[in-house]
Amino acid sequence: MRNIILSLFAVISIVAISYSHTWAFIIPEAKLSFHIVDEQGAPVEKADISVGFDQPVMRDKGTNEDIVRVLTDAKGACWVKHKTVSGVSYHINKNGYYEYYGEYQFRKAEGLKWQPWDQVVNVVLRKIENPVPMYARDSKMSKEIKLPDITSGVGFDLMEYDWVAPYGKGLHSDLILKLNNKNFKFHPTYVIEYEYDSELTITFSNRYDGIQLIKDNRRFGSEFKLPRYAPEDGYNKSISATRKLSLTEPVKQSFKDDNNYIFRIRSEEKDGKLVRAMYGKIHGDIKFYPKGPNTAVIIFKYYFNPDYTRNLEYDPKRNLFKNLEKIEYVGLE
Repeated sequence: MRNIILSLFAVISIVAISYSHTWAFIIPEAKLSFHIVDEQGAPVEKADISVGFDQPVMRDKGTNEDIVRVLTDAKGACWVKHKTVSGVSYHINKNGYYEYYGEYQFRKAEGLKWQPWDQVVNVVLRKIENPVPMYARDSKMSKEIKLPDITSGVGFDLMEYDWVAPYGKGLHSDLILKLNNKNFKFHPTYVIEYEYDSELTITFSNRYDGIQLIKDNRRFGSEFKLPRYAPEDGYNKSISATRKLSLTEPVKQSFKDDNNYIFRIRSEEKDGKLVRAMYGKIHGDIKFYPKGPNTAVIIFKYYFNPDYTRNLEYDPKRNLFKNLEKIEYVGLE
């Protein structure tokens, strides 16, 4: 009897091992080639690329990653090959450059090879050149920005992270925000607390101040986002956003995940010409959530360079806002 039990256990073990090996065997193989250059198009040698290939986890019915590391050659090229369930993620690191993140999902498997086979991934690494101190703040993770409950526009000081007097300690109306509510109703006993059809308009104080839209989803790519330098022209005098919340229809809003902005403020002029100005950028859209007929919570993340240059390369170790809580830390992204 003991021998029968041992034999049965051995058979079960062999079947289990065979099954797991079969599962591993039928996973298609993928091949990617990388071509890495800098912003001038020159190849980047010895860029360290870590590629994560999705692997099945039988018990949890999920996936893990097998990490394969490769270095680029003198032509900025390398390739990697491994089995994967569906796709890969990759991280590229090189001393003196900003890190880069990406992923690739294959279209289909033919036989035991993912297609397209030997897909070329072209990457531009951005050099760390001249990171500077900035006023960087994310209102979602910091002190709430709530529009004062008045019908006229109110100035917001980006250096002080506050409204201008008498509503706060701000001195400069860098952004002037005005809420227009076509319809606002309180519904304290309903599923939604408010019902409204609102528009937030942002304008500026000086002749050459303004803002322009930059499209970038920021999900992948270099950790240093948006242009290195603010444009010299192309600024608009105002922007607006809309949000409609109703009991009878889905939420309608203008916010877009790939909306970002570059702004110019505190501009100075002489004889009708721009002399100098300060520049900054906003990662993500400017969002607002009405809390009354004339007030709303404002959500945005900004980087403001006060040195009168167009440089938008932020040094996260030198945020000009001091004594922030750990949760208020603002990095490159």
